[in-house]
Amino acid sequence: MIDVRNLYKNFGKVKVLKAVSVQIEKGEKVAIIGPSGSGKSTLLRCMNLLEEPTYGEVWINGRLITPPDPYLHRDIIMSSKTFKRIFALRKSDVEQGYMTEDELTAAVIAEIKQRDYLRRHEGGTYKKLMKQVVRDYGENVNKVRRGIGMVFQHFNLFNNKTVLQNLTLAPTLLGLKNKEAAEAYAMKMLRRIGLEDKAHVYPSTLSGGQKQRIAIVRALCMNPEYMLFDEPTSALDPEMVGEVLQLMKELADEGMTMVIVTHEMGFAREVATRVLFMDDGRIKEQGPPSEIFGNPKDPRLKDFLSKVL
Repeated sequence: MIDVRNLYKNFGKVKVLKAVSVQIEKGEKVAIIGPSGSGKSTLLRCMNLLEEPTYGEVWINGRLITPPDPYLHRDIIMSSKTFKRIFALRKSDVEQGYMTEDELTAAVIAEIKQRDYLRRHEGGTYKKLMKQVVRDYGENVNKVRRGIGMVFQHFNLFNNKTVLQNLTLAPTLLGLKNKEAAEAYAMKMLRRIGLEDKAHVYPSTLSGGQKQRIAIVRALCMNPEYMLFDEPTSALDPEMVGEVLQLMKELADEGMTMVIVTHEMGFAREVATRVLFMDDGRIKEQGPPSEIFGNPKDPRLKDFLSKVL
């Protein structure tokens, strides 16, 4: 469902993500853990383009939603002026029998990648590729993104709208439901979490736990295929954490595909089908919770767990 390929994200000179690749299959519950500043939230936000990757690609249900990265496509490299120039200079190696044409092609591609020739010398070519992907996918990228529910650390509810208006705004604005259908579904979701009586109040009157549960329900009102959670309990008082985690457990039990950035190690151990440990912008180790928590191999992961468990 979600395929992240060789992802880099730079903020100025700061490299936050470094060659991250991961696939999220349908029905998985993937917890991302790691120290603050390791790139967890940035990776999550790149999955739905709230942050635009610097390099690399993101595929959703087989659809590319980022500009193509030339280094991930052999045909793009071979069509570049740089490849043709270097290949022509070294073609005598083939003519003299030192290597085959396929071997020379592979060697030139490797040299271009190593020296980053395309980005350094063919910026115009790369910009053309970016324009092309907008033409090819532009009107469909946001349609793909509609299937991604996002829950934020600080709720991000609209404080000038009632709870019911928060839940119905996106479905009606995008034409997915008419007002009556959207309100009926929203009330159904509020009854599910026991907050039907809060439909016509404003978010400022709610507790943190209530706000976060409503934020989750707001995402569900778009009928997403999968949900992204960015540290959904870190802004809550300890006594409110349980009610949010319980709702997330219910979603997991129902088969929702979920990617969760979390500091709740107990939740990750209990609910996740796979745990990713990130440090310094890279995925250092991944595996089932029993392996990550019971038999960690990476020294940095061992050190991290010794401090948080």
